[in-house]
Amino acid sequence: MRREKIQLIRNTLVKRMEELWSNANNTISKMKNGEGSYADPFDQAATDTNKFVELACRDRERELMLNIKETIMRIDRGLFGICDHCGRTIDEKRLHIEPMSRLCTECQEEKEIYHKRKNRQWAGSGISYNHV
Repeated sequence: MRREKIQLIRNTLVKRMEELWSNANNTISKMKNGEGSYADPFDQAATDTNKFVELACRDRERELMLNIKETIMRIDRGLFGICDHCGRTIDEKRLHIEPMSRLCTECQEEKEIYHKRKNRQWAGSGISYNHV
């Protein structure tokens, strides 16, 4: 992949990271200045539920920020577009769709097949395991 395209992807990732930081800061401000406790338990429950959902969204965004940061570091170190498993070049189309891809298509498919088999083994064993 040409350096210009890689730099464009990097710039897009940096902008996305800035948006996520802004969301996090807004959430912190809202929660610091937010509502206190309510006499009506239903109002309190609704407020607590909203806070929980907001924090769950920010936690997902935190995970995304870590992935973005790691991808930017891979770009800066010249490792962007190289499969972590086999060392082959990751297809350019794949990187445009999902720039944080760390596996080539073949290795990603192998990983998914492995996880499907593993999940079938868990399901067939009679053991209930809901969190993978």
